Amino acid sequence: MAVNPKKLRPYDQPPRVRRPLIPSRPDSAATAFTVLAALWLAAATGLGALWLLTLSFPDQLHYEMEFAVPIIGTLGIEYSADTVFSAFTGALVFGWLSNAAFAAILFITPRLTGVRLRSEAAAWGGVAFWNLGVASGIAGIYIPQIAAHSPLAEFPLPSDGLMLLGMLSVNAAFWRTLLAAGRQLPYVSIWFFGVALLASMGAYALGAAAQAGATFINLDETAVALIYAFVARALATYWILGVTLGTLLYLVPRVTLNALASGGLAAAAWLLWAVLAGLSAVGALVDPSVPFVITTLGNVGTILLVAPIFMVVADLAMSLHGRWAMALSAGTLAYCLVAMAFLIGSSVLEAIGALRSVQGLVHGTEWVVGTSLFGSLGAATFAFLALSDHGAPRMLRRDWGGSLLDDATLWATFAGAAMASLALVGAGIVHGSLILDGAQPDEVSGTLLWFRLVAAGGLGLASLGAVCLLATLFLMYTTARRADYTAVDVAPAAAE
Repeated sequence: MAVNPKKLRPYDQPPRVRRPLIPSRPDSAATAFTVLAALWLAAATGLGALWLLTLSFPDQLHYEMEFAVPIIGTLGIEYSADTVFSAFTGALVFGWLSNAAFAAILFITPRLTGVRLRSEAAAWGGVAFWNLGVASGIAGIYIPQIAAHSPLAEFPLPSDGLMLLGMLSVNAAFWRTLLAAGRQLPYVSIWFFGVALLASMGAYALGAAAQAGATFINLDETAVALIYAFVARALATYWILGVTLGTLLYLVPRVTLNALASGGLAAAAWLLWAVLAGLSAVGALVDPSVPFVITTLGNVGTILLVAPIFMVVADLAMSLHGRWAMALSAGTLAYCLVAMAFLIGSSVLEAIGALRSVQGLVHGTEWVVGTSLFGSLGAATFAFLALSDHGAPRMLRRDWGGSLLDDATLWATFAGAAMASLALVGAGIVHGSLILDGAQPDEVSGTLLWFRLVAAGGLGLASLGAVCLLATLFLMYTTARRADYTAVDVAPAAAE
């Protein structure tokens, strides 16, 4: 006769395993940055579509918004095309691209240095501080009493402080890991990441200092505006472009299992980028008070910035020897190739826009936003989507073979980015031509309507791609089998 085992009393039961308040599992902070980045991508593209619709139908949409949300008028919240555009750029650059860039740095660095990320807790502090700062900053844009008035520099000072703490936290985790590795000459991606982290933190601190000066000591408005313009351009060239190039230089050799074709070419590209990115930011100082020679040097830097980008793309293309067939299906390499194509297009358009004759035609038009989207929604977005495709299964420890959602993410985002960018570039050329011909505002608005609607549709498609990315991450975590991936491995080799 079987004897029933004695039922355990409460004090006989083994203690429950308590989870730490701050996760310490490898890649946990990178996972959090990735998920939050995908959420911000959906929000940013939705705000971009709303901005273009507000430009197209300003009176109707403003009335509908006030009718649907009465609190807008009650609290004195400012709703206009300018505020929605500011929220769009903030969500795109600081929400999507910056979170994805932090994820890339925290995921790639341990795998290139061969050691675990030092201070996962500090990285989690970056997650919290950065996203609280971005969310509160975007909310503050709609309160005119506390917001500044320049793209990528509109956030109130408390939000700036939180975001600087977030940058400092990620910097601490990165540099501690690099010092712990003890390698004298790490792989070239680390070089890009190091400069990008330091330069972006310095640039953002400069912008916050300018806003503090304008608030407390009545700093000259022209000087503040020039600083804001410099900061915005520096964030694009040092932060977004730098992490994009570093990510692609890691992913292509890793996915193809080929060595990087030329380590010397990559190192030369890094050196040129580090110099020309800062010089290009000087080109944003467009004002009669700035000496002509300074802005000219800045424009020359923007034109020459084509060189390191082409060098990196050529190096990666040579590294694809014998692996081109991998690009025929949706996957990491397909995302990388699209990013490389957008990189070339973005650099060429930026160089064309730096010419004085072209600046006279398209300054202040949709051209500026269109060329910016080639780099942000095109090149950088697809580089970070490639990282998500390659890295998310390893971060979540899941065996993921892909699904139709991967195809939907690739094609919806590609179609959306191409439509929005090209439509706005075309609108800028038409807009500038109409102004030179002396067209009336109503005629200009009517002519640009279809360009703006096409661009809004493109951003809507990109938003659909973001939703597919979120669904992919959810299904990967909930339905895929667990798998063991090492958090560190051998760095991709580079040929001399």
